[in-house]
Order: sequence, then structure tokens, then C-alpha cells
Amino acid sequence: MRICVSIVEESVEGAARAVAEAKDGGADLVEVRFDLMPSLPTDLSPFKALDIPKIATLRTASQGGRFSGTERARLGLYQSCLRSGFDMVDLELGSPLLERRDRELRHAGVICSYHDHQGTPSPSSILERLVLASAKETLPKAAFQVRGAKDLLSIADAARLYSSTGKEFVLIGMGEMGELTRLRADRLGCAYTYASLAQGKEAAPGQLDLATMRSLSDDAPILGIIGHPLGHTLSPRLHHAALKEVGLGGRYLRLDVAPEELEDFLQVALEYDIRGFNVTIPHKEAIVPLLDRLDGSADKVGAVNTVLLQDGQLIGHNTDAHGVEMTFREMGVEAKGKKALVVGAGGAAKACCSFLSASGAKVSVYNRTRQRAEDLAKRFRGCRATDLESMTLERFDIVVNCTPLGMAGFPSGLPLPESVLGEGQFVMDTVYNPPETELLRVAKAKGALTANGERMLAHQALRSFSLWTGKDPGVEVMYRALREASG
Repeated sequence: MRICVSIVEESVEGAARAVAEAKDGGADLVEVRFDLMPSLPTDLSPFKALDIPKIATLRTASQGGRFSGTERARLGLYQSCLRSGFDMVDLELGSPLLERRDRELRHAGVICSYHDHQGTPSPSSILERLVLASAKETLPKAAFQVRGAKDLLSIADAARLYSSTGKEFVLIGMGEMGELTRLRADRLGCAYTYASLAQGKEAAPGQLDLATMRSLSDDAPILGIIGHPLGHTLSPRLHHAALKEVGLGGRYLRLDVAPEELEDFLQVALEYDIRGFNVTIPHKEAIVPLLDRLDGSADKVGAVNTVLLQDGQLIGHNTDAHGVEMTFREMGVEAKGKKALVVGAGGAAKACCSFLSASGAKVSVYNRTRQRAEDLAKRFRGCRATDLESMTLERFDIVVNCTPLGMAGFPSGLPLPESVLGEGQFVMDTVYNPPETELLRVAKAKGALTANGERMLAHQALRSFSLWTGKDPGVEVMYRALREASG
């Protein structure tokens, strides 16, 4: 993968130093963003001795840059750049300088660029931009804000269509989900992709730093998590720590996928060669019928939290039940013969019921929608549905919350009546962010043994990571990442 480093410095001297650093770091070419300097420089001589292909960019405000001057001023800067060792200039589609380049920008390579910071259009519209740009005998470059799975598919489709012309091009998705287009630039057929010199030096949303991009070998795994919303997730912290521990230069992405785009995302996973991904709220059950097959763990639970792509197939696994089991084991809690209450009826609740049922517990399931609780209870031996009134009349040894109530980004509050909680219980909340929910605070005050979802998260993450990579970094790596994330 060829990498162009965008240089975002306020002075020529600082930019020249950054160019030299990018070259030493393995950049194939650099782009100097002159529009991000406080004023247009006059002395460009420090660039002359820097032996690396250089692009001069003076991006206009309408295209996401900061230059608001005249075309004459822009032409003057570009002419100075060409005299100072620059090889290419970046002109936006529609710039008047494109028509005058033969006279006034002779011998310069020209990138004809187009940026849309609002969204991503249809593949035909993207293709139209690329064709219009290439008609000027330039290298066409287009960048679009990615807001969902459909946008990623549009970019992949347009790249495939334009590649058939045999001409070079650059196509980029901006934003968090747009990272995929940068990581898979070669797969899209792009001439190169852009990166920042270092973290905090990004010229566009979604840019990764040079060191990260260079660490991604051809077989580096691209992993991720899908859900909606995803502001609470700490999974990227865990898996990046695991990748570092085992010496793999992969990347774990946070991919916010709305329910109506779930099926589209599965096509994205195939198009962009994602090795595997975790699945969280609200997709753990909805994804089941969309996969090619289920591993025994997922088939038993009836929910999927981990997907592995293997030989072109999407295979669903469930590592949540293992995470629940390890939480009970580490807390020294025996479930056999105990009365347990599970609150919720989604994927996490199914994993908990699977473990508790297999352990010999007597399980009651409460959900706001009674029918969902009854449907879940039918799946597992020793499980039954309950209601609010019946729940308050019973004494439970184990209480597990499997709803997102109390999670960062979700409503707070107790998922069950306070009277259900009492001394001597084991109360587990599958929520891990924040580390202590209102449920755990109240239960602890009443004398219960409590555990949040961190152990479940760490152990399910470890098993998922091993499925994807065949490597085992050890659960302590996951715990250490969690401690660092919580400060």
C-alpha cells in the first residue's frame, strides 16, 4: 500500500522537518497543506533538498480547507512550489486553474480532487465525479463522508467500476467508519491512500497515522464491533492491547451500524475483507438468520456476539456464555441448585440463561414484554418467565441484569424493584461502563456480593480474539486494558 502523509504545520520550516520525518518513517509521498498555514509563505527553499515526491495543496473553504484567497494568489503559490521541488499540485474539480494548467502549471502533475463532507452519494454519482476529474488528464481523487454501511458499499462499487478503465484514482471515505477505505485502499484499487504523520496531526476525519498504516501488512487482521449506539464500548481498547501483545499489526474498528443497515454491513464485511467482528446491542439476535452458519456455541444460546469470516462464509459464535461462566468462577459463586433471576430477554440474557441452566440453577426471566421472557425461557431447561408481582414475592440467590439500563448513553435507574435485592445475594450487572451502576450500588449497600460486566467482557473478548487470530494474549492483557481505560 502506497502512503501519502499529509503535513499540517504552521510554518515552512516545521513542514520541511515533518516531510523529512515522514520520509524516514516510510512514506511514499507527502502532501503539504499550505491552506492550514496562517498565511501563504514566500520562501519555500527548505523543500528543495527533500528527496521525496511532494504534493502542494491549497484547499478551499468550500471543499473543507481554509484557503479563502484569490485564484491568482493560489497560482502564485503553486508556481513557487514547482520551482522549489514539488512534483504535483492539488486542484479541486471546477477550479479555473484546470483550464490554464498547460500554460501556467507546465510540467506539473495535477490531482483533481472533490470532497463532500455531508455524505456519500450513489455509486453512479461517485463514478461521475471520478470521470469528470480524469477528463482533465489528471489523477482523480474523491473523498466522501461515510455515515453508514450503505456508503461503504457505494464507495466499493464505484471503485470496482472505475478500476475497469485501467486508470489510476484515489477514493476515500471520511469519518470513523471511513477508516475501512483507508485500510483497504489496495483492495479498492487506489493509487495510494493518505495518512497523518502522527496521532493528533490528522488533516481529515478518519486519517490514521503513518506508523499504524505501515504496521499493517497484507495479512494484518481488520477486526471490529458492530452495534447502535457504540459510545459506551471499550472493546477497541482491549483488542488493540491484544494485537500489540501478540505482535500483530491489525486494527479493531468501532462500526456504528443501525438496525436497518445490518444486512448491508455483512456485505461490507465481505467487500472489505474484515477478519471478524463482535456484535452488541441491538444485533445479537437479529444477525442470526443472516449468517451462513452458526457454531455450536451460538446455536445453543440462540444469539451471536462474535462473527468469523472464513472461506467467504460468515460464521456466528457466542463467547458471552463463556464470559458469564468465568465471572461466576472468578467470583467464587456456585450456581447449582440456586434460584436465579435474569432481567432482560436479549442476547446477553440468553447467554446468562444458557450458563445458569447448564449449571443446574432454577432460573426466572423477567422482561417488560412478557412474551419475550416466555420465548426465552422455553429454550432452556429449568427456566420460566415471571412478572413484577411474582418477582417481589420470591427470594433469589442470584440476580443478573442483562438490559442496557444504567449503561453510558442509555437511561439510568434500576431494572427491577429495589425490594428484590438483599443481603447474601450475588448480583451481576452485564453493564461495564460505568464500572458501578445504580443497581450495583444499591445491591452492595444491602450486603450483596456484586460484579459488573468487566470479567464477562474480558473473557468473551479473549475467546473472540483467539477465534479470529489463533493467538492467546492472556486475559490479564484484557484486564490491564480495562484498568487503563477506566483511569
